Amino acid sequence: MARTKGAKGKKKKLTKKDYKKLDKLVVDEKWQETPVTKKIIDDLKEEVDLIGHIEGKFIEELPPTVTKEQKERKEKLNSVLRDLCKSIGGDSVKFAKDVDVRGRVPFGQKSITEFTGGGIPYGTFTTFWGAKGCAKTTVILDLIAAAQKDGKQCVYINGERSYDPVYATKRGVNTNSLVVIDAEELEQGLDAIIKLCREKVVDLIVLDSIHGLAPKAELYKGKAEKEKSTSDANMALRARALTQFFEMGTAVVANAKCAVLFVAQSRTNLSGFIKLEHLTGGNALMHASRLILRFKRGQKADAPTEKRPTGAVTVKGKPAMESIQVGFDLKIRADKSQIDGCVELSEIHLPFYFLGGIKE
Repeated sequence: MARTKGAKGKKKKLTKKDYKKLDKLVVDEKWQETPVTKKIIDDLKEEVDLIGHIEGKFIEELPPTVTKEQKERKEKLNSVLRDLCKSIGGDSVKFAKDVDVRGRVPFGQKSITEFTGGGIPYGTFTTFWGAKGCAKTTVILDLIAAAQKDGKQCVYINGERSYDPVYATKRGVNTNSLVVIDAEELEQGLDAIIKLCREKVVDLIVLDSIHGLAPKAELYKGKAEKEKSTSDANMALRARALTQFFEMGTAVVANAKCAVLFVAQSRTNLSGFIKLEHLTGGNALMHASRLILRFKRGQKADAPTEKRPTGAVTVKGKPAMESIQVGFDLKIRADKSQIDGCVELSEIHLPFYFLGGIKE
């Protein structure tokens, strides 16, 4: 451990309190300017540089039974870690116990929040996918409304041009603070995510949807950017764009502690005897997403119904009633879960009403 010489020339061991003071000053970026810094340096009789607190972060007391070889190896490790801190950055190298636990964005529905173990995580990617008309939009708007109530800044990238301010208001969204970006190309939406996260100005970004935006290479060709025909080949362009985005944006999103939610459409495979829906967009999307939720309508027999008069009269003279379907059984399944509290392949069923949405 770093030591300093006292008044009588004896080496003085730095305390944890000393390192905490230095650490706070470095984090606040005021270590060179404040009188407190000068006093600490004078008291400790040691020259302090920008990452001097790293010694306190890595050096630990060794047990009395440690061998000379183990002690030398430990000292060498600490030396290497200090060098890495200088080249990579002090906050990038730490013990696992010092890694921050990701917070969550809770859903507007308590049942879905509990199902996912607290909501979607900050600092990484989540994907919702499913066929049309399976409540994805409603759940997303409720999620935004809940985040806004918690003081979070939200952005909605309107790739499908499906954003409806009237319906959003009914779902509780504050349209005065929600930012809506009408992207025309997939790359524009992805670049907007990186830009917003790099500047650390937002907490939740929704891109709706990655299949509603065409990659630029699908729209134009050549340096002159001549418009393509629908007959031109466009193999795997979306997957390539997403792969590059995750390579560029993963660290940026993590550092911004922003929750990024992708909405994806399902694709039906017609090559076999059974129609199978699956998520497209390449392996990068499935790999980078820490949570993937599939939205699907359940069995018709499980859909919510209401008794309504038919206008006829029974033999007993009472109004005849019939059951009318007023919604559907919403099934949400965790296709992938790398977050605590959400079990992969588990599912939840909720009654969704055409008028009113999810009722718990």
